[in-house]
Amino acid sequence: MQPQQTSEKNLWNEFIARHSSPSSFLQSWEWGQFQASLGQRVHRLKLTDMMQVQAIVKKMPLGRVYLELPKGPVCLESKIRSRELWRDFSAQLREIGRQEKAVLARINPPYELVPDLVEAGFRPPEILLRQREPERTILVDLARSEDELLENMHEKSRYNIRLAQRKGVVVRLATADKGAFETFLRLLGETTKRDSIVSWPRERFWKFREVFMTSSPNQETPHAELLVGEYKGEILAAAIVMLFGDSGTYLYAASSAQERSANAPSLVLWEAIKLTKRVGKKWYDMWGVAPNDSPEHSWAGITRFKSRYVKLGVTGKDLIPPGTRDLVLNKPFYSFFKFAKRFRP
Repeated sequence: MQPQQTSEKNLWNEFIARHSSPSSFLQSWEWGQFQASLGQRVHRLKLTDMMQVQAIVKKMPLGRVYLELPKGPVCLESKIRSRELWRDFSAQLREIGRQEKAVLARINPPYELVPDLVEAGFRPPEILLRQREPERTILVDLARSEDELLENMHEKSRYNIRLAQRKGVVVRLATADKGAFETFLRLLGETTKRDSIVSWPRERFWKFREVFMTSSPNQETPHAELLVGEYKGEILAAAIVMLFGDSGTYLYAASSAQERSANAPSLVLWEAIKLTKRVGKKWYDMWGVAPNDSPEHSWAGITRFKSRYVKLGVTGKDLIPPGTRDLVLNKPFYSFFKFAKRFRP
């Protein structure tokens, strides 16, 4: 099987959307364009008609690089467990790595079942641990009616939603509103500081808006929507939802520390779920949540908030993919970074 460079955006996106669920927007053509606009090199490969993957060249210390394959590769369902396909995929990554002089290739397949990746050369990461993707997400089943979704929420979430409505919180679609986007960024700055989490720099968000929020939404390309929750004329909460394939993804959310009793974030999340259902998606992906039984995890509070919107096994499910795996492409440098990690604070 030989890799083929492709310039056929629509066919590329169609394959990604059809063969990943929740759909892997991080492997979409536009995500590659977004990364290229940030100065990253992007490699797109097709292994015949069975596997497709987009590798982004990312910087490391000492002038080295690695290949990042977020939520990839994507392959035919019937071939997910094909050891031959994964070995061929590994060989092609090694060739790209040779061209780029990369230390490693990092994958995160969007599936719960894959073959034993050790046979293809992949192993759990031992360096760049902060660059790993979330190990778990929660999916809301949008085939359920709005009444079913509400009935099966945690009573606290249901109460907060209704309280926000009674208080007069209004949620509106503000994707085209530059002023609302600026407010979202301000609130995000407050949120990241308050919750001790990391987000993109402002300039990257504006580039993201240019790529994903200015075109007309359609089923073939990823499109992001901005929802804002207003109380007494002021935006108190906002969320960005990425729509692609069969899914909507709760990508970024922010809220103000003011007027917390209005519960604007609760209503914004509920309206985001309803929006995703209205446009015909199958899943609402809560994105990253903490691993099970991890009360000390930095995402524990966020996870409690998200998980209260779904009853696992009834209106949604846990999704636990195999996790991040590394293909070591330069053993001396990989070993060096592993050794150096011991001395980092």
